[in-house]
Parts: sequence; structure tokens; C-alpha cells
Amino acid sequence: MARTYAHRLEKITLVAGFCALAAGVFIAHRSPAHGYELSIYRSTPLLFWVGAGLALLLGTGVAVSAPDWYRTLGLVLGGATVLIIASLPLVRGYYFYGPGDSLTHLGWAKDIISGNMPAYDLLYPGTHTIAIVVHEATGMALTQAMLVMVSAFVLVYLLFVPLTVGAVVDDDRAVTYAAISGFLLLPINTISVFIMPHPTSQAILFLPLILYLVAKYVTLSNPRRVPILGTGAGALLVLASIAVVFVHPQQAANVILLFGGVIVVQFVYRLFRDEHAIAHHRALYSQTFFLGAMFLAWSPFHQRSGGAVHALINSLLSDPTAGADSAHAAASLAQLGGSIRLLFLKLFLVSFVFLLLAGILMLGGLLGRVRGTDANAFSKYLAIGTVPLFVLFVAFFIASYAQFHFRILGFLMVPVTMLGAIALARGVDAAGRRLPNDGPVSGFIVILFAIMLVLSLVTIFHSPYMYQTSGQVSDGEMTGFSTALAHRGDVKFTGLRASGKRYSDGILGYEASRRADFRGEGIYGNYNATEKNFTAGRLEHVFDGPRYLPITDAARERELSVYRGLRFPERGFRTLESQPGVDRVQSGGGFDLYYIK
Repeated sequence: MARTYAHRLEKITLVAGFCALAAGVFIAHRSPAHGYELSIYRSTPLLFWVGAGLALLLGTGVAVSAPDWYRTLGLVLGGATVLIIASLPLVRGYYFYGPGDSLTHLGWAKDIISGNMPAYDLLYPGTHTIAIVVHEATGMALTQAMLVMVSAFVLVYLLFVPLTVGAVVDDDRAVTYAAISGFLLLPINTISVFIMPHPTSQAILFLPLILYLVAKYVTLSNPRRVPILGTGAGALLVLASIAVVFVHPQQAANVILLFGGVIVVQFVYRLFRDEHAIAHHRALYSQTFFLGAMFLAWSPFHQRSGGAVHALINSLLSDPTAGADSAHAAASLAQLGGSIRLLFLKLFLVSFVFLLLAGILMLGGLLGRVRGTDANAFSKYLAIGTVPLFVLFVAFFIASYAQFHFRILGFLMVPVTMLGAIALARGVDAAGRRLPNDGPVSGFIVILFAIMLVLSLVTIFHSPYMYQTSGQVSDGEMTGFSTALAHRGDVKFTGLRASGKRYSDGILGYEASRRADFRGEGIYGNYNATEKNFTAGRLEHVFDGPRYLPITDAARERELSVYRGLRFPERGFRTLESQPGVDRVQSGGGFDLYYIK
């Protein structure tokens, strides 16, 4: 009874937090999107953000300061809140989320369902088949099933970041900090890693499960034996290895490099320091060999395999314009009143803090200064395993190829999040030993995490805060494109920046879309018809024949509200309504189609 009374504050706090979250979710769900929204942050009701913010703050506070299972409930509250925030497109009834590659992945999923393409013809069929299973099992629309799939991978990430840390350190504080650090979703950089249907992003969010199984496989003593595979963890690691190859082979290759670091450390210790605990860890040789064999058996037989590596080599050896994209982006940002430095701070300030913390722990591990046998070992494993990944990051950065360096950075941020959390916990332990009580330290940590959560979660979706429009794909846009494609005749499509091939992928299916001969080139980058030349009169003379020009609400908002008319000013849009040679032939649902004679 006394114990119950003693923890009354924690109980009240947790009840308040769960109620605040439930109320926020109810309000957000009851306020669905009725059209295109420039920012999901601004368009979601303020009361949702109040409830979610309160739930995160209370959950974090209880997790940091309370003992026993109250800490676990605090982490559950915080994790549920972050999962709901990451699932906002689903909660608020978006038709789909992801206007670029994601629409193409939707088209591939449609082709698999229709039988136009077998799943094994796709280099990375894992996420598509998961979404198809959800679609077939529940009857929900495929677009919604793909969003459910994305949320499932976020859940895997949130669960296994703290579980992995718990497998290598016997320290409740480190596990708690790892869970809260997972809430930051640091691998999501919205440049090359996203919370949308995007296999490489889902593969990165799958990495904590693989690392957890590695930790269990390497360190578990006296396990139950499993024929051929050695242990239960080994059997699950084999399945996880197969899964990551099917989700995205490129990230599977990164996992192989990470495993390579582990086996290098194990080989060196077995050769020169056989009395050390690392020498007695279960060797990862067979698991690395299996993953490598699986990768080689699957990837080379697909057309898209190896494209990034070939392009990287060509760019480094022969491309004199490598790095020009970054300079062009910096110039455009300056014209909008922003800067690369400011954008970097918005996107990577918290990640940089964790990189410093993880770097300190890795250095301490290499010098043998990290407390705990397994923690010391894994700091070494990850320090050596990330070296080839860092080299790849630098190479892609120099080549400035397709922003692949940000994919590698997203991958690196998974182990960095774990090691950074352990380093932070060790630092708090050291500070606590110097103070009469750790109350001020706990309060500081709660404030620190609260600030980092705000800075991180405000960048997991595209928004004008990052000089981007929302990734929402509205029902009106898809219906408008579908109608336009069905009645286009022989006239080709153009667009402000692209000709709408992503929409046609998602509507027709990838195979039918790419066979159709309807795409011309986008105006920007191909015709002298931007800025002051963006007029209906100019458009009449730049094409070699008639064109359809689709203009969506998303395109208007992007050019006028975010880019402030930099390439396509408002007066140019107005001329589309008044020029005799340009006719609006379709309108409605945030979609206008103009016929340019």
C-alpha cells in the first residue's frame, strides 16, 4: 500500500499523458485532409500537437526519473506518441504520401497484384509484398496498405534500438536513453531517407532488428542449439538477412560491410589476444558469408543492380561537374532568403551532437576505456565496421551523385544513435557521482531531450520549414491525372518540372506507364520559359507541337508559397487563363489541365 502511495505522482502523470495522446489522436482523425495541404504540421489541428507534446514530455519525464515498470510505461507512452506522429498521413486520411519514388513503388505493387510483373522481377520486392499482404488481408486500399507498411517499419525501429542497447549493456539508464534517442528518428533526413514508401528507407529502419540479433548471436552464452544454424538467434539472423536483401540490396551491402568490421575485430583478437573476451564471442563468419552469398545470388540478375556504384566510379573519374548540384542548390536557397548552413542546422544539428557522442565512445572502445565487456566489444565492432561506410559516404559526397551520401548517413545514424545514447548515459553517471543527488541532472536531461525531440520531429516530414512542400498526394490529384491520361489522345504531356510520369506510374502501373508514349519534357531545365519568360504566349512557341500542361495545387503551392515565384511567378499562372492559344480543358479536385496549341 505504501508503495502504491509513493508512486501516485507517476501514475497520475502517465494517465494524463495517455489521455492527452488519445485526445490528440481523436482530434487529428476527426480532422481529415479535404485537399492538398502545404504542411502537415500546420494543417494538423493545434490540439493534436498540444496533446502529443504533453504526452512526449510526460512520458520522457517519467522514463528518466521513475523506477521499475513506470519507466517502461513512460517509454511506451513516448514511443506510441512518436509512432502516431510518424503515421499522421494515415491518421489524417491522406490518400497517399510520397509524390516521387513512392508513386513508382505503388505502380510496381499494382503490377504485382495484377500479374503484369512477378514479384521476383523486382530488385526490392520486400516492402511491396508486405503492403500487398496487408491489402489482401484487410481489404483496405493499396495506397493505405503501403502507409501501414511504413508505420510498421517505424515501429520495428522504435522497439529494437533500446533492445539492442539492452543486449550489450547492463544499464537501465543507457537503455532508457537509447529508447528516447530512438524517438528522435535520426536516420530520417528527408533528403534521401524518408517516412514514406521507399525501400531503402525501410531497410535502414530495419537495421536495429539485425543489430539486435547480431548482439544476441555473438554474446549469448550456453544457448539452445539449433541444427546447422547454431542458435535461435542465428536462425532469426538468417531470416533477417534474407529479409533485408529483399527489402533493399543496397542496404544489405552496407550490412555486409558492417559485419565485415565485426569479423575483422574478431579475427585480430583471436589471433593476437586470445585471452580477451572478444576472442570468446561467437564468430560472425558464417552469418557474413551467408548474407554475402544471398546478396550475390539475388542482386546481379536484376537490371537496376550496381547502378549506383557504376555511376559513382564514372562520376569520380570523368565528371567535371561533380559538386555542381550543391552549388546550384546553395544559390537557389540564397535567392529564397535561406542558406545551406541554416538548412544543415535544421536537419543535422541533433545528429551532429550524437555523432560527437558516438565518436567519443568509439574512441574510448578502441582504447579499451569503455566500461563493460560487451559494451566495449560492440564499440570496437561498430567503430571498425563504420570505417568502409564512412569512406563510401565521402566518395558519394565528392561525386555528388543522386544524394546517395545521405542514404549512407541515414544508415550510419542507426549505430550512432545507439552508441550516442550509451555515451550520454555514461556521462550522466559520471556527473551524478559528483553531485549529492541526481535530481538536477535528470531535469537537465529531460529538457535536453525535449529540445532535441522538437528539433528532430519537426523535420521528419517535408514542409516549408525546410523549403519543401508536403509529400501528400491527394485523391483529387490522382483522379485528375487519371482522367487526363484516359482522354489524352495523341498529345504529349509537359509539366512545370516533370511530365507527370510518377503519377502515371501510380495510376497505370509501372509497366503500362513506361510503355505509354505520352511524356514530353518538363519546362524547367529544358525550355527557356521560366521566370519572366513563364507566360502562356511564350509556351505557345517553345514546343514542337501541342501539349497538355497539368497544374496541381501542390505545384502551385510549391512555386508560389515555398519558392516564392523564383522560377514560375504568379503572373505567369494568370496568363494561362487569358491567352487565346491556351485553354483549360479540365478542372477540379486541385487539378487543372491546360491545352497548349
